Amino acid sequence: MDKATTDHPVVVVRGGHEYVLNTAALNEWSIDETTRAPEGGSIGRYPDGRLNGELVDQAKRFVELPPHLSAGANYQPESLRLEHQRLNEAGLTSVRYASGNKELYHALSELKRRGDLTLRASVLFRIQPSVDLDGLDKVIAAWGVGPDEGDAWLRVGGIKLGVDGGFEGGWMREPYQEPWGDNGRYYGLQTFPTERYVELVRALNQRGWRVATHAVGDAAMDLVLDAYGKANQDRSIVGRRFVVEHGFIADHDQLPRLKELGLAVSGQHHLYLAGPSLVKYWGTERAHRVTPMRTYLDAGIPVSLGSDSPVVPYRPLWILYHFITRDTISAGVMGEQQRITREEALRAMSLGYARLTFEEQLKGSIEPGKLADLVVLPEDVLTCPPERIRDMEVSMTIVGGEIVHGRPAG
Repeated sequence: MDKATTDHPVVVVRGGHEYVLNTAALNEWSIDETTRAPEGGSIGRYPDGRLNGELVDQAKRFVELPPHLSAGANYQPESLRLEHQRLNEAGLTSVRYASGNKELYHALSELKRRGDLTLRASVLFRIQPSVDLDGLDKVIAAWGVGPDEGDAWLRVGGIKLGVDGGFEGGWMREPYQEPWGDNGRYYGLQTFPTERYVELVRALNQRGWRVATHAVGDAAMDLVLDAYGKANQDRSIVGRRFVVEHGFIADHDQLPRLKELGLAVSGQHHLYLAGPSLVKYWGTERAHRVTPMRTYLDAGIPVSLGSDSPVVPYRPLWILYHFITRDTISAGVMGEQQRITREEALRAMSLGYARLTFEEQLKGSIEPGKLADLVVLPEDVLTCPPERIRDMEVSMTIVGGEIVHGRPAG
């Protein structure tokens, strides 16, 4: 980045967990070799100790982006309408916004009022680690909505929390692969203090809110299971469909607890894009275990498939292809023992998704009495060569009986 400019601060937003700064940007925000990383964050360095420009998770707070780049700044009805058209073209009839806020919900509400929604939306409201119990009710009141409020077009899907990082900071029981691993001492990042997270989950459950928690590593999964278990002692969460978001790494001792609490795993195809990076950070064996859908299904745990866009491309046919084959864009097949069948993948992406918001009686399959949300493909994904699933284009998308992409032949 310094080769491009040393005069102007440049910040590259990499996924949802990392900023990369040039030297001018480091200077702009007074970040140098003496700057200490905050709890739940890291400041990247070269082997000789010099800064490499990486700010991961909570360390991103050193940087103050311009207001027009802040969360919610681009949640305008017209921008969302155009975005939805692209999603329709890819074959999507419903979308789950997993890190929403009141600006997003209000923009979607305006589209609904105009009759301009072309897909159905579920919004999870995000709560940051800085929120404590004293300020919780004020935060919730500002949203102006209640638990599970809405209808088949726009629905409140729950509350999203996060306890660890992403590729660069998933919180693990075992240390990272070298050289990323700080001489065998780097276990990833815990981004939400334990006591505060547990208290918040319990408080939200007592207020009737369902919780979905970002957990990438197995150590993060331990914390989520502990918090959900304690909330369950206050008020049963079984059957209320609390969610583990991502669930990259789960150990076998965690599976009975997932099932006992009635949890669902919302999985995505990060491995399809980031296979080489995950091998570099976590080692070959652990990278091949990422998002173990076969293991979850065999344990009787409900699963849903999605994309985590914009971190990973949103094309649903790529998601199907990856979980059916475990093929990746640039690293070949990884973790073939975690392949699932074509029918299992379709069910996870349709009925599994609908189940997250108690809508499996409304959508997710083609049956009398359900919403007419349909996708027409040029070939049968149950029988065609698997590469055709990856490469085919969507012929038509129908939402509520209306064609929102494509046209009938002739």
